[in-house]
Amino acid sequence: MLGLALAAAVIAVSHPDRIWASLQQVELLPLIEALALNVPVVVLRAYRAQVVVAHLDHRVSMRHMMPIQLVGQTSSALTPAASGDFVRAYLWRRSDSVPLRVGAAVVMFERLYSLWLLIAVSVLLITLPRHGVFGWVAVAVGLALGTVAPLLFELFPPAIEKWALAKVTRGRFFGRFADGAQGMMDHFRALMRAPILLAWTSFISIAIFILSGVQIWLGSADAILVTLFAGYGVTVTLAATVAVLLRAVTTVPQALAGLAAYAMVQKGSTEAEFEVQ
Repeated sequence: MLGLALAAAVIAVSHPDRIWASLQQVELLPLIEALALNVPVVVLRAYRAQVVVAHLDHRVSMRHMMPIQLVGQTSSALTPAASGDFVRAYLWRRSDSVPLRVGAAVVMFERLYSLWLLIAVSVLLITLPRHGVFGWVAVAVGLALGTVAPLLFELFPPAIEKWALAKVTRGRFFGRFADGAQGMMDHFRALMRAPILLAWTSFISIAIFILSGVQIWLGSADAILVTLFAGYGVTVTLAATVAVLLRAVTTVPQALAGLAAYAMVQKGSTEAEFEVQ
């Protein structure tokens, strides 16, 4: 809802009539191409999740993973810090009996590792390519180091995270989640210390960055995008038009697909329960 509110505010302060006039001048072919890019992005994200879940000795078929991924992307696009993406852990448990602590660890790993890679790639591409061939070699080296950097997580003693979890899960209400939270962190550590998994996840994530235009999906991206363009001298109206188009070719169609996918997931869960009975 925060993302929708910011998008509405951006449109309101930049004259909707001018935005509408700009939208009418947009060519149809680039919009169709942008819409088509959603398909490989969703497939790659679903495959990445499948790879990570399989590393923890659980299996989720692509027939289940695809609709669940669409539901997760829809909910994450409409929540601050993409927190709605954790609904995937619940849906994996319903569809393929993946424990919640495993699913939560997978989602947290995907989110944090992707964010780390996004920051690393952005810094490397902003600072180094200007130095020519040497700069691009440095980008490759930096990306390789960034890919395996999570292995340093093992240097932190488990006592630190246990102390932090004990602080967070104090009290009668949060205390019931203490065992699950510790189990999730154990699975998270297992993912962070797997170099082959890190390399494969990094490759898939970078492909996703390229196809999706390096979108952050934090909900407030519309305001960030407008501010970025304004810093380069682009008018607020034109910048807001781009933000609206970005939502039109990404969040809106994915939201519609997410609703359909949720219906498919619900139907599949009902059929599975009926077979068990």
